[in-house]
Amino acid sequence: MRFLAGFVAWLAVVIFLSKRIPHWLSVTQHGAAISLLVFPVTLVAPVAGELIGRWQFNRLCEREAVVTLSPAWEKVKRAGKRDFPIVPLDGYLIRILSQRMKYFDIDTGKIFFTKQAFHADGGFLAYQMEPGLGVSTACWPNDRIQVSNKLNSEQLLKLEELK
Repeated sequence: MRFLAGFVAWLAVVIFLSKRIPHWLSVTQHGAAISLLVFPVTLVAPVAGELIGRWQFNRLCEREAVVTLSPAWEKVKRAGKRDFPIVPLDGYLIRILSQRMKYFDIDTGKIFFTKQAFHADGGFLAYQMEPGLGVSTACWPNDRIQVSNKLNSEQLLKLEELK
């Protein structure tokens, strides 16, 4: 029901904009033709934004959702974990959040393992109208579990908790 109400509201906005844009641009001739051209472009703009934003999100995930492991990881006996604040990224058509975690060697203070993940809530269409699309999507490094198991990171973190 919320989706239908959102669609009807958007349709009303599109009709209003289609009628008003030629007037705002002070177009005296061919105003009806411009209105007819503006209508479909404005109507599909949220869908186009959603598609382009999802494409941007997927590219970002492929490039930057990675695990970084220091060559000295085998020397780590006790580890600590730092979760950094989840921050919004600029320059994307949909809202994308960045999440970073770093594991450090308690004895040396040096970072030996990092994970970078991203979260997207969706664009205007998914986030505002929410026709069941308003669920957050996340991407994590594909090899994060294998690397974490190789490190035995949970055990390294527990050793710090015992001290």
